Amino acid sequence: MGKIKKVIKGADISLVIPPPFFIKMPHTGIAYLSSFLKSKGFRVSVYDLSLKLHNSAKDELRRLWHVDCCNTLFQSEIADLIFRNFEKKINKFIEELLATDTRVIGFSVNQISIYLANRMAKIIKEKDSKRIIIFGGAGTFFKHPRELIRPSFVDIYVIGEGELTLLNILGAYFNQRKIRNGPGILLGKNIGRYQPSLPPIIQNLDEIPFPTFSEFDLKEYNLGFDYKPLPLLLSRGCIKRCTYCIDYIMWPTYRFRTPGHIMDEIKYHVQNNNIKAFEMIDLTCNGNLRQLSELCELIINSRLKFDWVSYAIIRKEMDLTLLSKMKQAGCHTLIYGVENGSDRILKLMLKGYAAKEASEVIQNTHRAGICTNINIIVGFPGETEEDFNQTIEFIRQNKDYIDEVTNVSGCTLFPQADLGRNKEKYGISWQEDTDPMLFYDSNGLNREGRNKRVERLVEIINNLGLSKAMVNKPSLNPEVKAILDSEKNK
Repeated sequence: MGKIKKVIKGADISLVIPPPFFIKMPHTGIAYLSSFLKSKGFRVSVYDLSLKLHNSAKDELRRLWHVDCCNTLFQSEIADLIFRNFEKKINKFIEELLATDTRVIGFSVNQISIYLANRMAKIIKEKDSKRIIIFGGAGTFFKHPRELIRPSFVDIYVIGEGELTLLNILGAYFNQRKIRNGPGILLGKNIGRYQPSLPPIIQNLDEIPFPTFSEFDLKEYNLGFDYKPLPLLLSRGCIKRCTYCIDYIMWPTYRFRTPGHIMDEIKYHVQNNNIKAFEMIDLTCNGNLRQLSELCELIINSRLKFDWVSYAIIRKEMDLTLLSKMKQAGCHTLIYGVENGSDRILKLMLKGYAAKEASEVIQNTHRAGICTNINIIVGFPGETEEDFNQTIEFIRQNKDYIDEVTNVSGCTLFPQADLGRNKEKYGISWQEDTDPMLFYDSNGLNREGRNKRVERLVEIINNLGLSKAMVNKPSLNPEVKAILDSEKNK
């Protein structure tokens, strides 16, 4: 922690990654912001506090960074435990940050780290109220997470794609212009009273300099493992509009970088960072099949040797020819959001394919020599026992072609998704402004019932000898749980 003064001295803005955040790879969003702002003449420093605290933690505390920790602890409880166990190191970080002349401090937050970042913002404001604190990232996009951290000690929330918005904020600040609410900008003092529209997006992603990750100590990621991948972003957005999903709301327009621009980035990292593996962090790598095919051809012709992994959607055009080309280009694993084995539920989800088509893509992926992983969601509103059994049968029929069931989740109700906005259409009963996990459907399936289906499916997956990576049964807000327990005891 003692080297931080050297890292952040003299920056126009310091970008901080508070815990918990993934520790396998550096933060792509922060890396893009840094590259973009530097290209516009700003001095930027980056500090991955999440990584430093994780790597200094004892094994029993490192569990707080695991995604499945949300199954036993609510988001605020995880943040509270991290803060209490690392309070001295967090305070030392803040002291060293305030010892520099950096006037603007930006935190990239998720729905867990926003709680801890707000505590840090409080300490910063108590010591120097003139520092400007900005929150951005997935944790600020929707109203509910922002309002859970009241009182907020944040000056400005960045909503949506951050490059242009942050550029406008810094331009106004350093030119002593007043910063106002507007597209992508929510002033902290107006939280709960103003909801900004989304900012303009960068249509041509090639205009954004790709990240070099020079701000990060790459050897510190995925500590203890030889596998040191870098994140790679081919596109932003998704071509699908699944009814349960909020990702496409945060990225409303699908855009794919040109294959040549992506190839330039790959060459840079292989040659300068000695990278031998990439993980594509797109919502889907196969939204534009023509450009994906062209990229694979460029990789093959380059003769560079590296592996890559990506999420993908089921598309019948993903034939054996394309998949074999992807394998030749280094594709090691594809993770498909299959989600269900019932055609009726797939139609309600707006997945755009039937279970038979999903089976064909899975089998072709396996035949091409690519590790084939799938995600499953059970308990979608209206799912009957028969529908659930069809999902079980789908997995059984394809067990020889599936390498891993990466994620088994009970359906989550996001109020901003189509499910949440059209509850009557889907037969959902849920009281507004309460925990969305407490919804139930027209069949009476509630949180407990969904979790039981998750447990049953996991048992079947184990019995089939399939590997599984993560089970999602998120813990309730402790305040909500206390109310429910009180009502049970009456």
